[in-house]
Amino acid sequence: MAEKRTANLEDLFTEIEEILNHMESSEISLEDSFRLYETGMKKLKQCNDKIDKVEKKMLVINEQGEIESFEG
Repeated sequence: MAEKRTANLEDLFTEIEEILNHMESSEISLEDSFRLYETGMKKLKQCNDKIDKVEKKMLVINEQGEIESFEG
């Protein structure tokens, strides 16, 4: 069974930009607009999930030189 490759943030941003470009077309149908909107929202959620994972892994060094979790 082949593994599905997980898109990185740059790939997701590129895909979202392409979706937006398609949606701006004056020749797009309403149905296609809704389909693209749904796809774009799913990609945005993937971006948010990836960013949340990174934020949870980030560490900061406080004034005393100790490492503590990043809380944004």
